[in-house]
Amino acid sequence: MKKYMKTTLGRKLTAFYLILFLISFYFMQTLGYQYIYEMVVSETQENLHSAGTALLDMHIYQQAYTEESILTLRTHFNMASETAQCRIIIISHTGKVLMDTSEPNSTYNIYQGNASFLQKSYVQNFTMNGYLKEPSLCVTIQLEKNPYLNGYLVLSKKNSFIQVRADYYFNILATLFYLIMSTLAVAFICLYIFNFRPLKKLRNGAKDFSIAHDNPPIIIKSNDEYGELAQTLNIIGAELSKFEEYQRKFISNISHDFRSPLTNIRGYVQAMADGIVKPEEQEKYWNIILSETDRLTTMTTKLLDANRFDRDNIFLNISDFDIQEAIRNTADALQGSADKKHIVFELMPAREKPLMVKGDPDKIQQVLYNLMENAIKFSHENSSIIVGTRTRNDKVFVFVKDTGIGIPKEELSRIFDRFYKTDMSRGKDKLGTGLGLSISKEIMDAHKQTIDVVSTVGVGSEFVFTLLRA
Repeated sequence: MKKYMKTTLGRKLTAFYLILFLISFYFMQTLGYQYIYEMVVSETQENLHSAGTALLDMHIYQQAYTEESILTLRTHFNMASETAQCRIIIISHTGKVLMDTSEPNSTYNIYQGNASFLQKSYVQNFTMNGYLKEPSLCVTIQLEKNPYLNGYLVLSKKNSFIQVRADYYFNILATLFYLIMSTLAVAFICLYIFNFRPLKKLRNGAKDFSIAHDNPPIIIKSNDEYGELAQTLNIIGAELSKFEEYQRKFISNISHDFRSPLTNIRGYVQAMADGIVKPEEQEKYWNIILSETDRLTTMTTKLLDANRFDRDNIFLNISDFDIQEAIRNTADALQGSADKKHIVFELMPAREKPLMVKGDPDKIQQVLYNLMENAIKFSHENSSIIVGTRTRNDKVFVFVKDTGIGIPKEELSRIFDRFYKTDMSRGKDKLGTGLGLSISKEIMDAHKQTIDVVSTVGVGSEFVFTLLRA
């Protein structure tokens, strides 16, 4: 099986930079140089034409020169040739070279070859049929304003000069190109150092995270998003490291919760099997065994509910119902447990009767049952539990308030975790699984509503959850 090199963000950016460099370099070397060369040719053509026009206006057109007297202007023509860095040639209408700043004694006749260039404003890479030793750019201006001198003024500039000029401008362009690409390279390096290196740290650190093993923290000393992400991943890693502890605690809690009723059942059955229990007391022990069996059934049901809710598969049968009636029904169902501790339910309904809300009646009743049952467990004897409703805009607030042992402040954030029991509750909540509040929280989350608690040790607790008004 072939192994492919892993594509990382850094490699992608490097490849993008190299492709950008190569494409830019190609276009600069081809289209860029061609454009510069054409611009230099155009500029040279304009300069030659301007120089020729100025020469005609300042000298030739000022007097009526003939083919013989035009030679008196050789000095001016030589100076103009040096200034414009070009070769100046005067050709008569018969093709005879009258004056040439480079060949003063020339007797060459242009018509010995193709003289059609004289009718064009300029030609490139031209030697005037071999008259010029090197291909040049030639600009032709016809002599029109002198009645005694008919012909042409030709100004030529060697291709080598144009080439040098084009190379000069191209070198400037190349310098700018390499400067820009170097700046981009520095930016890439900075981007890699300040972004991809911490990103690589995060990736490698998160990749090595595992359950039930020590996950070393990812060290990124920065206050930016990478630093915040590293802190978040470190928290996740720490929680993963504690998974084995959570698992042991879960098994310990479940074993403890199931061991107690099973031990009681086995003890009573063994006592009756050994004949220790008197016949008239057997009914009492059978009722105890039945009660312990119901207790096991309840714990098993809660575990199954928690497992079903954990799959985010809570099916809600939403309807409109009277929340105050649900509170009364739940209080009636728990009245027997409350009477054993001489606890009184004080119902404080809102003014509206009935108070209709939207929700799943059975699931909300389960939340009420869990909260009110917990209130009974952790309340002192001869006390009261207040259950009521408040309204605000489109919300209904349902509260269950007791005057029991309360919850320590440092443990409030965890009481909705599964199987969690506060240290203060372990002696009193011997029959609980630590799932009631967790299931209640998940039911309210499924309703997209909230459930909160306010508690003070030694004073009591108040649980509040919200519902939408119908």
